[in-house]
Amino acid sequence: MKQIYNSDKPIFAKAQDRFNRNKFSNRIANTITKRIDNDGLVIGLYGIWGEGKSSVLNMIEEELITNDDVLIVKFNPWRFKDEDDLILNFLKNISEVLNRELNTKSEKFVDFLKKYGSVTSIFNFDLSKLSENFSDTQLEDLKNRVNDFLQESDKKIVVIIDDIDRLDKQELFSLFKLIKLTGDFSKTYYILSFDDEMVASAIGERFAEGNRNSGHNFLEKIIQVPLRIPQALSKDLLNYTFELLNNILSENEIDLGTNEEQNIGYLISQNILLKIKTPRLAIRYSNSLSFLIPLLKGEVNISDLILFEGVKIFYPKHYEFIKDSPEYFIESYNDKFSNGKDNSKIEEFKSKIEELNSKLSKNEKKAILNLLKNLFPYIKEAIENYSFRNASQDWTKGKRITSLKYFNRYFIYSVPKDDISDVYFDSYMESLDSKTFDEILAETNEILKNVDALEYLNKISFYEDNLDWNSRQIISKIVCQNENKFEGMKGGAFMFGFSNPKSQAAITISRLLLKHNNYPEKLEFSKYLMTNEIPFEFSKEINRWLKVGNTEDEKTVKSSDMKLLDNILLERASLDCSINNTNLFEKYENNIFSLLEIWYEKNTKELREYINELINLNSKIVSKITYALTSTIYSSSNPNPYKIDFKKDSFELLKKYCDIDEFYSILIKEYSTEIGSEEAIFFDTNEGQDNINAMRQFVHWYDLESKLRITEVVEN
Repeated sequence: MKQIYNSDKPIFAKAQDRFNRNKFSNRIANTITKRIDNDGLVIGLYGIWGEGKSSVLNMIEEELITNDDVLIVKFNPWRFKDEDDLILNFLKNISEVLNRELNTKSEKFVDFLKKYGSVTSIFNFDLSKLSENFSDTQLEDLKNRVNDFLQESDKKIVVIIDDIDRLDKQELFSLFKLIKLTGDFSKTYYILSFDDEMVASAIGERFAEGNRNSGHNFLEKIIQVPLRIPQALSKDLLNYTFELLNNILSENEIDLGTNEEQNIGYLISQNILLKIKTPRLAIRYSNSLSFLIPLLKGEVNISDLILFEGVKIFYPKHYEFIKDSPEYFIESYNDKFSNGKDNSKIEEFKSKIEELNSKLSKNEKKAILNLLKNLFPYIKEAIENYSFRNASQDWTKGKRITSLKYFNRYFIYSVPKDDISDVYFDSYMESLDSKTFDEILAETNEILKNVDALEYLNKISFYEDNLDWNSRQIISKIVCQNENKFEGMKGGAFMFGFSNPKSQAAITISRLLLKHNNYPEKLEFSKYLMTNEIPFEFSKEINRWLKVGNTEDEKTVKSSDMKLLDNILLERASLDCSINNTNLFEKYENNIFSLLEIWYEKNTKELREYINELINLNSKIVSKITYALTSTIYSSSNPNPYKIDFKKDSFELLKKYCDIDEFYSILIKEYSTEIGSEEAIFFDTNEGQDNINAMRQFVHWYDLESKLRITEVVEN
């Protein structure tokens, strides 16, 4: 793997210059080499953190070393323990550079030996011990000797000191004391690199005023030539940033597509570039993405990740607000109880954003708002005339940060434990044609041990448009095999449809079949789904969703063929009852309404004969028939379905299926005592219903109808 992190090291050659600092560097170097005056000169190279000062110094050095009359001393002041140590080593560095050069010219070397003695005792005392009991007299003597040494040389000395702004306050003061002390050395040039605002602020605290102005005044006495590093052009910084980002995408084999690349490029240039004021900030931005993209490739929307990292790095307070208050960014501003907007929430959001923006410039405020609107479209509902009512599915499919499902991934940089990796799921779906059904079933079982079954269905929905027929059948069978894991509310009616996990499972199968173009294949597989291979309750739920649609084209199975599927279910239930010596009202109570209606449509006479036969075999069955036709309610507040009332609708259905007068007579004959002991109670949606009260409610409806018939006869 290529190195995709950028070390933030300065450049060392003019050929590497990306920001047109070469001419500036050459000008400084030429000023030194062409200067005739032998007096020393202190040049200050000012620039903010990461702006490229070290790179400029290296280009200056590159130019200077081509001149034989210039010797370079690169001095690192932070290596020394105290002020004496700093001064002594500084002077030693200069002498050593000159000494190495003088060794090449014997005539000069002899003259210096005559004046100062041997090379090893050129200062007449041991330099390593000079910091002990070092007096001002000794310092002045040493300084004069080095200055004499410089005057005898035909060379210019350039002392380069970088990263001065990294020193602490005491170290800064010691360094500038050294420069002030030696600034009048002959033929000596100092190039000092630092952030002048930072250094002035630190030094200023040493003076009575204790402010930055005092620090600047001090610097003015030391720095004779203050130069500010040329600011990098925006276009150069933008191109540099794009180059770094392109390297990351290429290394991770990510192709955003031409349109998306242009869109992201525009958003970066308009809204992030103004915060990238130095090359170091561009490197910091790209390095963050270099770390995150391999972690999240395939798990999030890479375009969103690129932009959101810009928010995190350059607008950290906004980033924290998003992380701590996601409700303002991934939820609608439409009022849940009206067609209008949630004005209270809108005002809260605007107030918080205004507070965060208080210290930003006008352009920065505009930039962060543009980024947020692109990343979190819902906020357009708060600040513009937008309404997003059906967009969340597309955002989820696109793995966008504004999706509730994907939001946290952009903060935890991984897939939550209760979620499925998109990269893994891609592999899972691709293997449908290469693995056996048992292997896929076992793998699915492992998936469903760790994640919610609905999440599995959500993942499937992202692939359903592009699956071949074999894969559609496999996934449908897998869902059927695991239908017990889509428990949801108990019972067979699944009255809450879309909110019920088992209904969602059936809907998924229906959609998979709907999007297959070969209708005969689709119909044949639909027939299979109604057979004993599938649990009856789930077959019935699939049956329900196969017929949903406003037009024939919107239905998975044509209306004319649904009767065929209905009859398969009816025959299956009837055969099961026959084998187990029971009846539909007891064995299939949860589905009794739909089964009776199917039978009624198929053969009314046959249905009536079936019910009459049941009553003839056991007259007390009328009680169970009544209770089976009593409405059942499914409530989120109650874990189990429960009976409520035998309603007028049930009474009307029973009239269709049998002789209601005969049914009433048998009911009274068998249960007159129980029925007559109390009045019927109607529960509406409350609990408390029982078998006896259901029969009383039947009698209630029967009596009302009898009175109505008598009234009609009298009136006629």
